[in-house]
Amino acid sequence: MWLKAPSSFVFVLVFCQSLIAQPTIEEAYKNEDYKLVIRLADSLLQTPTEFEIARLHQMKADAWYFLGELEFSIEAYFKAIHAGESAEIRNESLLLECYSHAGFCYREMGLFQHALPHYKHSLSIAKRIQDTVECAQQFYNLGTLYEYLGNYERAIELLDSAYQIDLLLKDTVSLGFDLSFLSKLKFQMNDLDDALYYAKESLVLLPPGGGNANSHANRVKQVGSVYLALGQLDSAAFYLGAAEKEYIELEDQWRLASCWLEQAKLKIKQSQFSQAVKLAERANGFYSQKGESQYLIHSNNILAQSYGEMLMFDKALSILRDNQAKCERLGDIKILRDNFRLQTDLLLKMGDEQTAELMKNKFESLEDSINEYSNKEQLNRLALQVKFDRLEQENQILTKKYEVSKTDLADREFRLTRLTWMGLLVFVLAVVLIVFLVRRSRIKQERLEKEIVDLRSQIKVLLEGDTSELQVDLSKLNHCLNTPLTDREFEILTHAIGDLNNSQIADKVFVSVNTVKYHLKKIYEKLGVSNRKQALEYIVRTN
Repeated sequence: MWLKAPSSFVFVLVFCQSLIAQPTIEEAYKNEDYKLVIRLADSLLQTPTEFEIARLHQMKADAWYFLGELEFSIEAYFKAIHAGESAEIRNESLLLECYSHAGFCYREMGLFQHALPHYKHSLSIAKRIQDTVECAQQFYNLGTLYEYLGNYERAIELLDSAYQIDLLLKDTVSLGFDLSFLSKLKFQMNDLDDALYYAKESLVLLPPGGGNANSHANRVKQVGSVYLALGQLDSAAFYLGAAEKEYIELEDQWRLASCWLEQAKLKIKQSQFSQAVKLAERANGFYSQKGESQYLIHSNNILAQSYGEMLMFDKALSILRDNQAKCERLGDIKILRDNFRLQTDLLLKMGDEQTAELMKNKFESLEDSINEYSNKEQLNRLALQVKFDRLEQENQILTKKYEVSKTDLADREFRLTRLTWMGLLVFVLAVVLIVFLVRRSRIKQERLEKEIVDLRSQIKVLLEGDTSELQVDLSKLNHCLNTPLTDREFEILTHAIGDLNNSQIADKVFVSVNTVKYHLKKIYEKLGVSNRKQALEYIVRTN
């Protein structure tokens, strides 16, 4: 027989349970507990909440990215973009980040054409809100895409735009990104000595912990790749091994797989073919799970090359022929040309000169077509039609739904606008009547009282440090400065003199703490001060 617990005991139990507070989604995000972030985001999205819907989807997308699930991350970014575009008040900074990060995920997956419109959209937002730092970042992102697509002239033009901005801002971290990108361009142009110089310089400007979590590992891998191309195999082995360790610690499977491919090429040059096969198969297994991409084709090429060196010709040829079909489906003429070249070399080793000659003709035909055009835009006229993936189709459906809901909203807004104008007309007439009834002496008295209140507020700020009543006029403040503050700098300054710490400011404006520190440093330089107290005193004087 069950005994009923006393009501007082139940109350105490419930009260104790309520004291065990579950971390908030912001706390989970800061603590890098990304699985918890996803669970909390799903829970908050199912119930009414004051939290911004687009921000929840964005945090969920970030969490999926850090967990290495790029497909889920893109899907969540699309939902964040849809929610942000549909919101009554657009959060431009959030939309900029979501478009940029979606492009970044596509780039990591090797779907460069899919990434291009997202980076372009991010750049247009950055220009619209006049965010110089983000403009430089998007110039850099677009430059990397054009480098992957083979349009080096356009890539260098975009890199120069990013570099000039970063140089003006004296942003050493961003300059490290620029030099790394320049190293990749020099590598593609076979200028290996300069490529090695820029890659090493980028490591100096971007030490461990600078930039993104995997930035340092990427640059170490770049140095290893250049050494590999130069034939300095011991140095290549050292840097590629160091990069592999960093990727393993970061649990970055995408870049770890690319590092395995570089190590496989190294093993081929060292005539360690069985080890090359193991590394290439490991990378190939990962990319095969992620669908067809340039990365999967590249891993197949290296695997086929390894088998060819081991005289396993039938297996190598089967892989290359399967790769040929993948190249045709992706519509990339350059990798299809490379495939024909590899098949030609393999068939010659097998002694099949007749088939090799046919394959060589295909290679030369594509080579002539590629040389006939100067950039990737012209090359795309010869490319096969690229199919959009499922996520792109879902995003188009969401866009259509948004357009329908926007039309309905416009009708409601029209009716509301008429009522608003009528109310505004009545209000204006009332204000005009009041203005004519107010005597000049009353106006003078109010002005005097306002000056007294302002003076008291300034005294209170200086003596007690209370900024609650301090009103700062951006235009008036900029009039006193040689170099005016930007809107973002002014926003951060108002939070800073309001006794918020750097972490709280970062949460308010949705940027990192390092970005807040950077902006505060630029603000102090423009004001001619060295700390927040001096900045506050300067504002009071100019106010």
